[in-house]
This record gives sequence, structure tokens and C-alpha cells, in this order.
Amino acid sequence: MSSENSPNQDPVLTDSDTCRDEEKAEASPDQHHSLEEPSKPQSEFNLRSILVLVGSFFAMFCSVGFVNAFGVFQEYYSANLLSDKSASEISWLGSFNLFCMFGGTIVVGYLNDKYGPRILLASGSVIIVFALFMTSLCKQYYQFFLAQGLLLGLGLSLVVLPAFAVIPRYFTKHRGLAMGLVVSGSSMGGVIWPITLRNLFTDVGFGWGVRICAFMMLPLLSLAILAIRVPISAASPNGTHVKAKPDISVVKNPILILLAAGLFLVYLGLFSLFFYVTSWTISLGLDPDMGFYMVSIVNAASLFGRILPGLWADRIGAYNIMVISAGLSGLICMCWTEAKSIAGIVVLSLAYGFASGAVIGLQGACAALIAKPHQYGIVMGFTMGCLSIAGLIGSPINGQILSKWQYLGLSLFSGLAMLLGMLVLILAKLKVNPRFFGKA
Repeated sequence: MSSENSPNQDPVLTDSDTCRDEEKAEASPDQHHSLEEPSKPQSEFNLRSILVLVGSFFAMFCSVGFVNAFGVFQEYYSANLLSDKSASEISWLGSFNLFCMFGGTIVVGYLNDKYGPRILLASGSVIIVFALFMTSLCKQYYQFFLAQGLLLGLGLSLVVLPAFAVIPRYFTKHRGLAMGLVVSGSSMGGVIWPITLRNLFTDVGFGWGVRICAFMMLPLLSLAILAIRVPISAASPNGTHVKAKPDISVVKNPILILLAAGLFLVYLGLFSLFFYVTSWTISLGLDPDMGFYMVSIVNAASLFGRILPGLWADRIGAYNIMVISAGLSGLICMCWTEAKSIAGIVVLSLAYGFASGAVIGLQGACAALIAKPHQYGIVMGFTMGCLSIAGLIGSPINGQILSKWQYLGLSLFSGLAMLLGMLVLILAKLKVNPRFFGKA
């Protein structure tokens, strides 16, 4: 394990440990090239770091935020273009997209640590826009699978990982808040994209609706490419990335393995309500238009559920907040079928959106806690890569459960998976800090 530099050193790298390592690197000329943190103490919130936050926010808005709107695609495909396919078959489009997005980060994390974020962001942005144009032309299931599932997912992975991995290099004391602000971009996208897609599909049709979304992403992704840069350091006074051999030894860290395993279980059920709250509302005979807006309501609540827990995580620990978030999300999900009116479903959506927000918002902060700055891409890529498998199999499993045991079975499976994941995350937390109520 890369953090074991001496027999008496704690295997967990806390924020203060990272700072001490950086100071040693600055004091030793032959070592400072391996770490690329700012060489002089300065406020974490400055013009450069704020620009990085804004750029990463827009990157998440256009990537994970757009994926959060898949519930609109699911319902539209079921009623129109893919009406001959089952809910499980259609959900494969969204789950395979998640698999490619998170799975691709294993390789992207390595490339990010070696070459820096800019070339990855530029390549990913081009692929995303191209994939959306191809999706707008699709008519058959296999075409949607290749364009929206495979190609779009690969493009998203090239954008998501660099936007995530650059933040811990600028923020230590306020890392949880910074990560929450960045990931809230995906929640904002989850609010805006479903409403936009719904209206565009009605007004201009599916093809032009998707193409207009691609045009909307162009300036936002361009801003992200320009704004996201590595910190200025003694080795890189102009803020350009210095090539280095990535250190993959950190993936052997038992804390990272437990974190990835716990999040894997949580992700098996995490997106069920995001994907199926619209169809649940319609199945009750309630207003279909309001059903479409439920996706936006979930994501609106998730926006606050990613920023506020990030602020709390800086005070009591990211792992502690992650455990609480996973547990509350599981319990709320198991109450899903008790919401049978518009008001009840709105309350359900608000509660679940807020509770689940910290799971996505803090996974990067938890991973970065046990790594050195030049390993951030590796640890985040490893974590997201494990989650890709859950994203691949989770929605189809939920689709099969829905067809046999209806929404009650779906809510119970998803809720129990998240509660089981919470138990594994508790083990990871205790590895960081053996005191049950201690900060971690």
C-alpha cells in the first residue's frame, strides 16, 4: 500500500497527512516533480479554483445530469419508438450507458494522471455531441444501443473523471463542500434536461429535440475544457500537466476495496426511483404530465442533498455522511409504494432526492481521503469502474423484478440493496477511524 512509508504511520492519509507530504516534496528538489499542488499556502477559494469549480459543474451538468434524465427517454421509447420492447429491454439502454460511463473511468483515470484533463475533456466533448446527433437519427433498438448506450457512455467517461479528479487537488479543508458543489451540476441537469426533453419531444419531435440538446451542450462543454486545469506548482508554473508514471498500488488499499464494494451494493438500487418514478405515477392513473416532472423534482431535491451534506462532511467526515445517506435512501425507497397520490409522490421524490444526493456527491471525497494527489485519478477511476458493473446489471434486474413482483418488489429489492451497502460502508468507515462516532 502506497501510504505505508514507515512502520508507525497510519495507513490512512488524512487531509493533514497530505499537506505534510506536500511540504516535504516542496522542501526536496528531487521529489517535487511527483506532486503538483500549489507551492505556496493560499486560500482555497481563489479565481483559479473557482473557475475550475464552474467548469467541473458544467461538465457534470452535461454528463451525469443528462443521464439522470433517462426516465424521460424510458417513457418515450415505451410509448413510441420502442413500443414493442419490454421495460427491462429498454432499461438496458440506460444501464449500459451507465456501465460505459463509469467503466471507462478505469482507463480514463490512468490517462488523467499521466496526461492531464484537457485532452480527455476535449475528446469526450466531441464524442458526446456526435453520439447525440447519432441518437437523434436512430429508429431501431440496436441503433439506440450503439449510439446512446455505447458511444455516449464512452464520451461521458472522458468528461466525468477529469471533472471529478481535479477538485481534490485544489481543496483540502473544504473538499466535501467543493465536491458537493461540482456534483450538484448533475442534479441541476437532472432538473433541467427532463423538462427540456419533454417539451422538445412534444414541440419539435424526438430527432430535433435531441439535436437541440447537443447544441445546448456545446458552449457549456467548451467552457469546461477551458476552465479545468491542474494547479500551479513549482514543477508546473504555468499550470500545465507534468507527465508522470501513475501509481496504481493504492488499489490494494482495503479501505478503497470496502468503499467500492459498499457503493456497488448501494448503486444496485440507487437509480430505481430515478428511472421508474414517472411510470409509477402514470400506472396509478395520475396526471402523465406531472409524472414526467417527478424526475425533475427528485433531481431538484438531490441538488440540495449534494451541497449541504458536503458542507457537513467537512465537519464530521465524508464516510459518516455517506453511511447516513445510504441508510436513509434505503429506508425511503422501501416506502415507495405507499405514495399513491400526487402529493405523496412529490414528498417521496423530495425525500429520496435529498437523502440519496450525498452518495454521489461524496464518493470522490471518500476515495481521495486515502490517496495522494497524484493518485486521485486512479482511486476515482477504480471506484467508478466497480460501480459500472452495478449500473450495468441494476436496472435490468429491477426491470425483471417489476414485471414479476410489480413496484412493491422493486422498492424492497432496491431498498435492501442500499441498506446492505450501508453495512459495508460502515466497515470502511471503521477502517478509517475505529471509533464508531469518530470523524472519518
